[in-house]
Amino acid sequence: MKNLIGLLILIGLAIAAYFVITNANSNSSNSEELRDFAIEDTAAVDQIFLSQPNGKEILLSRRNSDTWLVNGKFKARTDAVELILITLHDIKIKSPVSQNTFDGVVKRLAVGSTKAEFYTGGKKAAKTWYIGDASPGRTGTYMLLEEDGQKSSKPFVTHMIMEKGYLGSRFFLDPSLWKSREMMQVDPQKIKSIKVEHKYDTATGFKIEQTAQATFNLTNLKTEEKFNVPTTIAIPYFKNFEAVFYEYIDLKTPVSELDSLYNSFPRHELTITMQDGKTIEMRTYDMPVAPGSMLDGKPINYHPERMYAFTSELGENAHPIVQNHTFNVLVPRFEDIISSTTVEK
Repeated sequence: MKNLIGLLILIGLAIAAYFVITNANSNSSNSEELRDFAIEDTAAVDQIFLSQPNGKEILLSRRNSDTWLVNGKFKARTDAVELILITLHDIKIKSPVSQNTFDGVVKRLAVGSTKAEFYTGGKKAAKTWYIGDASPGRTGTYMLLEEDGQKSSKPFVTHMIMEKGYLGSRFFLDPSLWKSREMMQVDPQKIKSIKVEHKYDTATGFKIEQTAQATFNLTNLKTEEKFNVPTTIAIPYFKNFEAVFYEYIDLKTPVSELDSLYNSFPRHELTITMQDGKTIEMRTYDMPVAPGSMLDGKPINYHPERMYAFTSELGENAHPIVQNHTFNVLVPRFEDIISSTTVEK
């Protein structure tokens, strides 16, 4: 039965390829050469639907939301959406498809392309791209344009001026890769206090609290001494929490190992309290390395550049990994703050 279904699918794809090639080579008046792939006003684009013949689909939409969502479920990576919109705005035709490769390109577009539909508020797509493979030397991308339900009579090699490389890799369909990498996002002006605890090293923890408009207090968590902190120190520090990102989610390590790690003693613990009373908790944990690992000739037990993290915004089932050099600005020592400027008691 499975073999029969597979055979029927192959026959269907072959028929589709035949008709696409036939239509593409037709000189009938119903066939038009469509060349304008770009959309000038990308701010009007509110939905992008990506699909492939294998059944994979992704809907990116901000039609009923203030932010781009993936399949209406979770926040999309803004960098990835913006890259598609930049491509949509800046795409150009590099060259026609050569006569020698024409039939092969059209066939591959028919049976293996990624279809990208761009909507600007309506029910019908403003533009539809069929994105194929890379041209020789990966200097361009084979694409076919569709507008108002009509496909172009010819595909083209597309590219972006001043850029090299294959454009199709920007239109991926793995939902896990589309998910936003934000661990938290807040308005810094609405933060009431930030508490940082260094759990097992000699660094001193602290708490910075906004007690009035543009007035901040710093507390040494070891001695409970309080200091006035200038806005030139407090405000830039609060702005670090406007958007905090992780590098990737660990999907490979067995859950039992991750549970054990997350139940161990944390490296840092942060508590962000908002003006409305909401609290956001964040913790980091040392990332184990393989036994026998060395750095500069010395054995190490933990990764020197990455840590596991927890945030109450993502919950216990997410296991994000952060880079030390980007996360360390969130967890300075009390000593660092005191030495950076004149702080008054």
